[in-house]
Amino acid sequence: MARVATLGYACLDYRFWAEQFPPVRARTTVHAYRMDLGGPAAVGAMAVARLGGSAAFIGRRGDDDVGRRVEALLRAEGIDTSAFREFPGVRTPVSGILIAPGGERYIFPFLGEGLPDDPGWLPFDALETAGAVLVDARWPAGAIRLAEAGRLRELPVVLDLDQDTPAAWRLAGIATHIVADRELSDACGGVAALLARAAGLGAWGAVTLGPGGVAHAGGCVPAFQVTVRDTTGAGDVFHGAFALALAEGQDEAFALTFASAAAAQRCALGEVPRRADVIRFLERR
Repeated sequence: MARVATLGYACLDYRFWAEQFPPVRARTTVHAYRMDLGGPAAVGAMAVARLGGSAAFIGRRGDDDVGRRVEALLRAEGIDTSAFREFPGVRTPVSGILIAPGGERYIFPFLGEGLPDDPGWLPFDALETAGAVLVDARWPAGAIRLAEAGRLRELPVVLDLDQDTPAAWRLAGIATHIVADRELSDACGGVAALLARAAGLGAWGAVTLGPGGVAHAGGCVPAFQVTVRDTTGAGDVFHGAFALALAEGQDEAFALTFASAAAAQRCALGEVPRRADVIRFLERR
């Protein structure tokens, strides 16, 4: 079983499906509600686990009820949380998410309070059996440290890049694979400019474009057509599936198709899919 070590942001999501958007009254009824795992690297780890891999999540949380719930959600998926460190007096991140009719989501994150930046405590045991590393840019100091350790072990290091900051681009200079989103490419001069920048750093690059598919240096993988229930976490699932495929020894072409199918299933089902769901979905295409 291929293993992926993930590091980054974990939070508790409170998702609400609104009957009308934008609201026109002081109160707008929601027809569904769900509490779920959130955070790019955390949901990426869940995707790895549900898609048939083994995942370890490395990150920071508070000693509060939210932090305990987040860890419980990870552990319920069989994810190794031995390096999901609890810090006293810290408040764990939380997000409120409004999902409009049609599935588009609007996120209102509380990024936590008191999360320590020092990565000196990070263990690297998770890399001993890992076939790939997945990091987000929410905790650059920790991600840089783990990415450097992954490169020393000659592992694929996948970066979920959605921030145009010096720290994020320093991390991009360490990654072997950079997968950015449309908003970042717009901020960086467009898809071609972002892909050229990734190549200049010596990394393989791609940009997820939602219904526009996934652009990369070799062309574009078309998006799978589905009826969208909820787009929350689709990119996170994409990154997890992509990293898992690399850990399994697949090439980037297969990894892109597999990840695109997994992300589409996430949008259609409203939850992280299982591998059997994705395989059936690919076979029907």
